[in-house]
Amino acid sequence: MSTIRRRSWLAALAFAAALLVPELGEACSQCLSGRSDETKLAYILTTVFLSVLPPAIVGGAVWWLVRRLREQERSREEGARSRQRVAGSGRAAVGG
Repeated sequence: MSTIRRRSWLAALAFAAALLVPELGEACSQCLSGRSDETKLAYILTTVFLSVLPPAIVGGAVWWLVRRLREQERSREEGARSRQRVAGSGRAAVGG
């Protein structure tokens, strides 16, 4: 039996065992002991924080990227204006 087939067989066996014996996946006694209001509030606040965090990170990255692109565009425009001013002042001096 090849190594890949042996690993596939072991993975299938572990998956079947997990489905047939769900008691092995129960939470520990400390996880179920938090029945106070403080613990419930902590769970709720943690859930809200972890739910809001990914969109906040993506939104922050998009905001930074848009701001950076605007700054680059603004510096390009200022560079083009300054080149036009230099070119225009050079023509006046040469033409005079």
